[in-house]
Amino acid sequence: MSTTFLEGAGAPRVLAVSARDEDAVAAVCQRLAERLEGDPALGPDDVAVTLAHGRERFAVRRAVTGRDRAELAAALREAARDPRPTEAAGALVLDLGDGSAVTDGTPDLPQVAEAVAQAEALQLPPGSDRSAARTAAVLHGTGVWLAARGLRPLAVRGQGPGAAAAAALHGALTLPDALRAAADRTTVPAAPEPGRSVSVVRLTAPRSAAPDAPSALPGGLAGTGLCLDPLDPHSYAHLFAALWERGVDVDCSLDRGGRRVRLPGYPFRRSGEVTGPVSGLRPLTPHEQRWLFHDLVRRGSAAEHTLCATAVLPGPLPEPRAAETALAALQQRHPALRTVFTQHGGRWFARTSPAPAPVTHLGRDQRNEVLAQVRAATVEASFAAADAPLVRCALAPTGDGWAVALAVYAPVAGSSSADELLAEWVELAGSSLRPAAATL
Repeated sequence: MSTTFLEGAGAPRVLAVSARDEDAVAAVCQRLAERLEGDPALGPDDVAVTLAHGRERFAVRRAVTGRDRAELAAALREAARDPRPTEAAGALVLDLGDGSAVTDGTPDLPQVAEAVAQAEALQLPPGSDRSAARTAAVLHGTGVWLAARGLRPLAVRGQGPGAAAAAALHGALTLPDALRAAADRTTVPAAPEPGRSVSVVRLTAPRSAAPDAPSALPGGLAGTGLCLDPLDPHSYAHLFAALWERGVDVDCSLDRGGRRVRLPGYPFRRSGEVTGPVSGLRPLTPHEQRWLFHDLVRRGSAAEHTLCATAVLPGPLPEPRAAETALAALQQRHPALRTVFTQHGGRWFARTSPAPAPVTHLGRDQRNEVLAQVRAATVEASFAAADAPLVRCALAPTGDGWAVALAVYAPVAGSSSADELLAEWVELAGSSLRPAAATL
């Protein structure tokens, strides 16, 4: 992978630690600071990678930023002296804005370069706004980079070129179609807003001054929400530190590379009491534990454990309300389909979501690959592990009817197959099922 501006010598690192309680996390920070100060051969990138990929994740968290071992050690000591309550982020929404955040440059990220290359290769009619297409490509590539490092929002939104990039990120349009929509200033499908409280991560224009000093608390973000200046490497570090402290399992190594090293462990203390069950949460079944652990260790592997069925049906596309009502009724018939995995106290539990899963409504695919399109919208975008629906449904119009895909994360499907669940959904939606065409 080519070197990006996040890997430069002056770009800050993020060290993310966690423990079961405040005393333990303070001890971990203190031990790690001593190790950084006492071992000149210990590389900050190696420490960041080890913490990100070699440690269990607990509920009490601290994240510090710094450019070298001395700054990081000082920030860790400050974090050890500064107990504070953890503010949970909950569900995330990514707001790409209107493109003004990338007016003056392009983030040096591989995913951005790939998207921009697609924008530059587009054949556009005269009068199209190619700069808007390029802006949408930059925003899309930034969103892909963030998602690959653990920022997987329930919804993505934006304005102007940002709306087009958002449509590609949430699967309503292919990237080329989204870039054309940005160039032509056409309206694009918007993702449904989550029906519960969320934390919004906003892409913003450059702030007045980039924070250069190390910080135990992401000072550029504290009290002002979750923001990212895509052109400032400090901003990435502070955003990921803030997300980690709010319970989001982002990869704080920032893809800088490094190797795993031996680091100080957690202090051994006998537990004084056993925590009882939490209202609304239940322990995972052995089947759920097996697959969830597998997919947490192998990030992005959830698609391998997803059941999916597709079909092409005649007649008009169901109205959005009818499709949503049918999926809600299916989840009422099969309560396991309302299962959501969540974390509490550093452990995984399951709960029953009070809100039904949304249905994704896609536009017509100009390449006439509708079945592949609806399948990709439900399967290839892997299920997020925490606080996200484990069943997905996507619809798209075809030449003489419409296509549907229904995907279910295998651990919550029970004894039902994807084909059986799809047939039930079609019945509830008031349609008749016929076999999917081989080609469309």
